[in-house]
Amino acid sequence: MPTSPQRPVNSPPIERWFQFLDTQHARAIALPITILFALLIRWCVGLYGYSGYGTPPLYGDYEAQRHWMEITVHLPPSRWYFYDLQYWGLDYPPLTAYQSWLCGMVAHYIDPSWVALDTSRGLETNKLFMRASAIVLEFLIYVPAVIMLVRLKTSWIAQQTAIFAILLQPCLILVDHGHFQYNSVMLGFLVWSVYFAAREHYIAMAMAFCCSFMFKQMSLYYSPAIFAFLLAKCFYPTNSPRLFINLAITVIATISVILLPWIFSLEQLQQIAIRVFPVARGLYEDKVANVWCAINVVVKLRSLFHTLTLVRLATGATLLACLPACAHLFYALKRTTVANATLLKYCLVNTSLAFFLFSFQVHEKTILVPLTPALLLIHEEKQAVHWMVQVALFSIYPLLLVDGQAISYWVLAIGWFMLECPAHKGVLQWIATVAMAIIHILQALVPPPAVLPDIYKVLNVTYSCALFVGFYGYFNYRQFTYLQKQPTASKSKTE
Repeated sequence: MPTSPQRPVNSPPIERWFQFLDTQHARAIALPITILFALLIRWCVGLYGYSGYGTPPLYGDYEAQRHWMEITVHLPPSRWYFYDLQYWGLDYPPLTAYQSWLCGMVAHYIDPSWVALDTSRGLETNKLFMRASAIVLEFLIYVPAVIMLVRLKTSWIAQQTAIFAILLQPCLILVDHGHFQYNSVMLGFLVWSVYFAAREHYIAMAMAFCCSFMFKQMSLYYSPAIFAFLLAKCFYPTNSPRLFINLAITVIATISVILLPWIFSLEQLQQIAIRVFPVARGLYEDKVANVWCAINVVVKLRSLFHTLTLVRLATGATLLACLPACAHLFYALKRTTVANATLLKYCLVNTSLAFFLFSFQVHEKTILVPLTPALLLIHEEKQAVHWMVQVALFSIYPLLLVDGQAISYWVLAIGWFMLECPAHKGVLQWIATVAMAIIHILQALVPPPAVLPDIYKVLNVTYSCALFVGFYGYFNYRQFTYLQKQPTASKSKTE
């Protein structure tokens, strides 16, 4: 078996690990070890706290997910989006409801008391089942998609290091298996969509993306890039009205099937839209590292402007921020048939970062949306991606601290820094890392003044936001200049 060329000693430790396996002719055990290690880390994180643990009456996201299992098992679909909206009313698209029903049926089979209607509220004795459900769904949808996509790369060591980095990046682990959510399902469908794009299966790509945004509406952050890519494919290299028609039919059919229980009732569809897009909640929730929350430190936008005005402002700013990357993607595909999937990944990062920074009603956990396509670029943008993971992890620290996940945060943050980060980091990355460490040290040692109780959250928000704006500019620049370094020869289906 041929071996890859020797890597320099200053490469990341995890890359040297796969180099060692390669030289020992032990390639066969590399992926199983990565998967088992990823499983172990998720299970260990799950041993600690979660959102809303022991905090009645509403508890947190953990209870919301459990409660949706309860109502979907016991109530008809016509009541899912109407039932007791003051207590964690269902506010995600129907695929989330179906997933809640499926998990709820399994829970009901094991122990009906776990999902008993109303009387099970606040139940915390089913932690093992809830944690296991998040892991199973991730390993059914997200993990296979990552492996299939990354395996399109030609270098074995590049494949293995990318799979390790994507599966072990700490942000998704801490949010889904610490805080507790099922973001990996939405993100898994997105990765499948990119995989199908790379294989030029555009109908399957459209179906996968429809499943992504019908699971969680935050996947719409990717929609401008997906639309620009598929629209370009309808025109280049040849005008293809047939593809356009097939894509339109696919999208309409997929969404219609998912909405089937409600599709004949305008009232039901309106209620789903109201629940999924909660404009009344305001410009943002809690402290999130986007532009509006950072500006709010100085200018109290929510006090100065009506909600509808803020919706229009956020929508306009988001569309303007998305436009350059989408326009470039559309016209770039006219000039070249090489690196299509890579250009799509850049555009996905740029549009989702634009939404995270400028759109309406953003949560701190939503940083997972731009972070996922960024990780798919880890081969092209190793240093930038590792740095972005560091900043994203830092930005969700206040959330994890409340959830009792501080130990998990520090273990994974240090582990990521030591195992994955390139040995030679840029000066800016070192400065940024030291600044984050200083904020952490101050928060641990110096109590906030009584007049500024949220000072450390505000520092986190403004500092992280500034860095995310920098990443937005960087990835846009990289998208616009990427083709200058690529061959313009024949098409590659393995990009």
